[in-house]
Amino acid sequence: MSKNRSNHDDLAGYFLRAAGVAAIWIDEGGHIGATDVATIDDQPGRIIYCCLRGDHFRLSYHLYEWKQSVQAGPEAIARKLEEMAAGLEVGLTKHHTAVARARAAVAAVEDAFEKMAASGEMRDWNAAFKEARKADPSIRYQEFVQARKAAMLEEVARWANG
Repeated sequence: MSKNRSNHDDLAGYFLRAAGVAAIWIDEGGHIGATDVATIDDQPGRIIYCCLRGDHFRLSYHLYEWKQSVQAGPEAIARKLEEMAAGLEVGLTKHHTAVARARAAVAAVEDAFEKMAASGEMRDWNAAFKEARKADPSIRYQEFVQARKAAMLEEVARWANG
């Protein structure tokens, strides 16, 4: 994997955390799991959905309770999860869609950076980096830029959850 792709994946993962995106998964054996923070990783053998943090506990609990009284395969469990989410008015998104949205947010931030560089707006950021570097010589420019991009992604996440 290229370093640029790795940075984009790191930022996409950061966006999912900042946006409060949690995950619920169903594995091949019909086991249900939930995690506070969705990742961008594809997990073969699992059906994964994303929702806002907090809703994942509620949904997984109701799904687990339902599952105690039935024998169902992963696809049937997934359909029941979708039905429960609709009934509880919880937004539920397939994992691949949530990851695509996170990557789109990163692309928007990258585009904004390119436009700022082309228009000369990066001068202010470069001056801020030089000041930060005076205070802490160990700061590297790439880390500084990544932190700025992360801050922009946080803004996008706040707007998305608005």
